[in-house]
Amino acid sequence: MNKSSKLVMVAAMIVMALFAVGCTSTDDGDVAEEVVEDVAEDVAEDVVEDADEDEDEDIDAPTSLNLYNWSEYIDPELLVKFEEETGIKIVEDTFGSNEDLLGKLQGGATGYDVIVPSDYMVDIMIQEGLLAELDHSQLTTLGDLDPTWTDPPFDPGMGHCMPYFWGTTGIGFNWNDWDEAPDSWAYIFDPELAAEFDGQISFLDDMRETIGAALIYLGYSLNTVDEAELQEAKDVILAVKPYLSSFDSDNFEDTLLTGETRLVMGWSGDIFTAQLEDENIDYIIPDEGAAKWMDNLCITADAGADPGRYANAHLFIDFMNRPDIAAQNTNWVWYGSPNKSAESMINPEILSYPAIYPDAETFAKLEWFVNVGDSTELYSRIWTEISTE
Repeated sequence: MNKSSKLVMVAAMIVMALFAVGCTSTDDGDVAEEVVEDVAEDVAEDVVEDADEDEDEDIDAPTSLNLYNWSEYIDPELLVKFEEETGIKIVEDTFGSNEDLLGKLQGGATGYDVIVPSDYMVDIMIQEGLLAELDHSQLTTLGDLDPTWTDPPFDPGMGHCMPYFWGTTGIGFNWNDWDEAPDSWAYIFDPELAAEFDGQISFLDDMRETIGAALIYLGYSLNTVDEAELQEAKDVILAVKPYLSSFDSDNFEDTLLTGETRLVMGWSGDIFTAQLEDENIDYIIPDEGAAKWMDNLCITADAGADPGRYANAHLFIDFMNRPDIAAQNTNWVWYGSPNKSAESMINPEILSYPAIYPDAETFAKLEWFVNVGDSTELYSRIWTEISTE
């Protein structure tokens, strides 16, 4: 019975009871009044219960969830396991850079429920109203996170996102080519050194990453908004561009495996997954320093406006942060996990590898990407010039 029908019944029963009161003696009328009060109270309770049930029925949770993720960034077995546990099927689409992700949402794309932006992009998306706030009451695993990662500068108090993975950007190489590791950005940014690997070097097809690495090589902050410093970084990249095979964010670990490339700018975990296939593949954080970053599980504003999709998104995020699930995922992607409770289940080789979990001295040389605000347009112009020249 719906709420309006219940209310009609309440009114009818009260009218009948009042009529009975009018037809009784004074003593009987007192009893009848008590009956009216009891009836009204009982039916009112039923109305409240039905209202709660109706509200629950209104949350018509869909049977699928659309995930927009980086490529090869989740253990496929976990997608199957989530569906088995919840009945919700994950439909995954992938992007190649934070800017691609932003452009997609700014262009009006709808239907994505959970997305995986990096640190500085979270800040931008919050400002543009593209993310829903997290409802911490729907998340049971918050206490499993390492406090190091729970109050990031780009999303204070995890108001919008749950930490997913963290890592660094450095150089991937093959020990067959080296007696000592290429421990400086100079090996890919100094034209004389890069010329030795003509056509066998790849840079990330990512504006902030590639420009940022050149800035670090030059001794600048990867978040500079100084136009002269950015111009200098552009010149450095253009000077070695003739020696590059490609700008590649999707397959750089594969080309390193096949020998198509011999030096790649890449993300730590991707290089280490390639190492599982060839032990001669390795990764190093250059001596000058590097970017540290954290990717995050966030709910789109589009999904946040739909109670069913919003609830499903929380289920998925909480599932991915469950210690056993976070550990399995870490063992598959080989990135640093922000989940402290998962560490006992993470492959000890991962936990002990200094390029994945750097020592304090190396960690001090790492720098977060931050939102550069209006200077994003300057970065975009510099990147366009790099891409087209």
